[in-house]
Amino acid sequence: MRRADTIRSYEHASIPFGPGCSRTIMDEALRLAWTEIITPGDYEEHMARVGQAQAGADLTGHLLETASPCRGARVIFAGAGTGQMLDFLDASRLRPFRLVFTDLNARFLKSLKRRLAQLDLPAEVIEDDFENTALSPGPDLLIATLLLENIDWRRGVETISALRPAACGIIIQENPPEMKSAITPGRVLPPSLAEAASQAHPVLVPYDQLVAAFAARGYEQVDTSSRDVADGKRLISVLFQEELKP
Repeated sequence: MRRADTIRSYEHASIPFGPGCSRTIMDEALRLAWTEIITPGDYEEHMARVGQAQAGADLTGHLLETASPCRGARVIFAGAGTGQMLDFLDASRLRPFRLVFTDLNARFLKSLKRRLAQLDLPAEVIEDDFENTALSPGPDLLIATLLLENIDWRRGVETISALRPAACGIIIQENPPEMKSAITPGRVLPPSLAEAASQAHPVLVPYDQLVAAFAARGYEQVDTSSRDVADGKRLISVLFQEELKP
């Protein structure tokens, strides 16, 4: 069996956060939206329409180039969804690495596995609750695109710092100042996204607070880049590297 056909599922965390640590604090409406309501097709249609799929892939390429992991490095894509970025990112840029893709949604991972098989791109695919992750620590690079908006983002930073990647790339959404909600008011959404948006509300991650949270855990911001997307928004990538101890 090729690694691209491998999937594992975990029910409990392997990384502790203190007494009684195996806990999930993701908003229940968001959990329901991402595991039971939003369909892969609707998600991909929306993300391509607003340009976030393309921008996310471009920023992922930028993070890979800037972080420059060595051949054979273990690279984790947390919250990888359907793997739509593979439609816009040259797979040859990923082949040198030991790839791990994770997501909470098993249906999304089926779409991801199909893409990997079509590209003949070896990877480990894991169904994983990132707030209570079962990932092995010590990756060379971890990339999370629009993941923190849909979980408790501070918990997400704790998870990443507990995994102690040598570097991590975080891609977040930034709205125009007058737009407070993550989803553009008045934008027509595909049916399952419209249903999810009526009850679940992603929370934007403040850039300055994100940088400060990583700094408090020993990670230095070394690069920031952005791409414009629809409705006056931007996707911003931030690359953090573990600070070297004297």
